[in-house]
Amino acid sequence: MYSVRTVGVRLAIVACLVACAGTTSQQRVRTPEAQTLEARKQYIVGMEELLAGNYSEAIEIFNQVSRQPGYVKYSALARLRVGDAILLKEQYEAAIVMYEGFLKQFEAHPESGYASFRIAQAYYAQIPSDWFLAPPVYERQQVHLNYATKSLKRFIDLYPGHRLLPQAQKMLNECQRIVFEHELYVADYYDSREKPYGVVQRLEHMFKAFPTRAVTERTVLMLARAYVQTKQVKKAIFMYQAYLERFRDGSQKDAARRNLINLRSEQSKSDENKESKKGS
Repeated sequence: MYSVRTVGVRLAIVACLVACAGTTSQQRVRTPEAQTLEARKQYIVGMEELLAGNYSEAIEIFNQVSRQPGYVKYSALARLRVGDAILLKEQYEAAIVMYEGFLKQFEAHPESGYASFRIAQAYYAQIPSDWFLAPPVYERQQVHLNYATKSLKRFIDLYPGHRLLPQAQKMLNECQRIVFEHELYVADYYDSREKPYGVVQRLEHMFKAFPTRAVTERTVLMLARAYVQTKQVKKAIFMYQAYLERFRDGSQKDAARRNLINLRSEQSKSDENKESKKGS
């Protein structure tokens, strides 16, 4: 169910880890910086295990390094790598906890942006590939999509120059596409079951949230019909007018023009009746 996104996540993480791996120092530890050098040696061994796919072994090594004093830079990095190993094991919620813990403890760390991105990626990896479900089921299963969207927006806002920004933007675009397509699916679902109030609710949200995507011949006419069915005549007139102005050569222009004439006539009679009642 998550295979496509999971593979993408794994490849992206491994690519970043290869860049972070570095090379093993052959120099014997004899300096006052012995603790840091020993931590570095262990860290690199952990990276080798991680890149080899031995995630449990890597976690054990990184946990040892993470217990080094705070002034040893590999201590913080090891905590981050534990999160990577857990993420690669597809234990997404546990990985999120690790990255969030890293951000709380090392808020100003140079790799805080990386941790923030991985949180978003862990949520993104859990988005089901089949969103075309009945609306009640969808509403219960959209939590990961919402968290992924919020986390990606947060990352993009806080780290606009980060190296992972293009990947984050691509993921955010995909999240927004999923939301849009499912909102349209749900509108069709309600329309096919003659539930015009549900159609109005979904399409009004779509027009507000996705103005460039949502305005099509089909959606404009669907909303116009739903307004008619819910006796919102003025809104229906507006939508038919919008259709004729925006889609001058639209396939339904003749029917839309007839509907507009009828609605205007109906509205005119309604206004006259109101005026006559006031006069009496």
